[in-house]
Amino acid sequence: MSVSVTQISVPSESGGNFFLKVDWVEDLGAGFTVALCDGESAWMGEVSEEEVAREAEELEMRRERYVEELQLALTKSGRPGGDYAFQLSPKSQLRGRACRLTYDKVQMDISFKLGSVELLPCPEPSRVIMELISHGLESSSELRARNQHLQEENQRLGREQDRITAELERYVEGKESLERELYMRFVLVLNEKKARIRGLQERLRQLQEEQEEKGQSREASTAKSSAPVEADDGASTDEEGTQTVHWSQASTVLVRDVTSGCSMDIDLSDIPDVAPTRKRRWRHLHGPGSEVVKGSQDLQQSGRKDSAHSKADPNQATTQESTAAAMPSCSQADNLFDDF
Repeated sequence: MSVSVTQISVPSESGGNFFLKVDWVEDLGAGFTVALCDGESAWMGEVSEEEVAREAEELEMRRERYVEELQLALTKSGRPGGDYAFQLSPKSQLRGRACRLTYDKVQMDISFKLGSVELLPCPEPSRVIMELISHGLESSSELRARNQHLQEENQRLGREQDRITAELERYVEGKESLERELYMRFVLVLNEKKARIRGLQERLRQLQEEQEEKGQSREASTAKSSAPVEADDGASTDEEGTQTVHWSQASTVLVRDVTSGCSMDIDLSDIPDVAPTRKRRWRHLHGPGSEVVKGSQDLQQSGRKDSAHSKADPNQATTQESTAAAMPSCSQADNLFDDF
């Protein structure tokens, strides 16, 4: 069984302060008993379940909502939805007389009746007063014990909070120290990377400069080495040209000397077709004309070798070929003249 004791104020009565005790089993909707005491007298009454249902039907409220309103009005427990007022009738209360306690809800200056209960005088008001005192003491003990428990719980939570705060501060300090250490390491690594990058850039610049210097020196040495070669080529070309010219002149002189002893007015068709003998061929080979031919051939071979090495001009080669072609003709003419 649940018990609730509250203090109410009744403006219609002198003094106006009463103690209201309400007892119920399941909830107020299943019925409840009421005891009212002013410290000297006591009144008791009962409200059945049918009366609760009838009051809810008259107010056109659901049973659950009406029970909540009753609990707020009679026990002051729960979430208040407004003010509640109590009245006793008849207004001039006399000891030993029955009365009716009415409880109303006041909201926005409008009051409406929640219900009422008829109270009868209690033959033993001292018993009701003792019950009120006992309930007050029990409630006080419960509240004291609950307060003690809450204080202990509060202290425990305070110690837990202090421990968590200290641990959190330690974690924060560790985190900050770790961040500082990591930042210092990061700065060191970053500076090392920057120094390495600068060193690599400097090395790359030096290599590029060395490469450029090597290229310039190679070009300069190539230019210096190519200048004497061209000069030598020019000199050798001039010498070869001179030798060719002298050789050509000598060949020309030789040809002229050979051909001067011959009669160029003689027509080849007038020469009889007489085959030279073997002795004449031998004499022809060892004659002065053969020496001239051999000398001209040696000069021709040396001129060809020099022209092959010095890359002589095509005109010089043509002159040598024409001279070489003229020499056999002179030798043939000499052979023909030897027959006479």
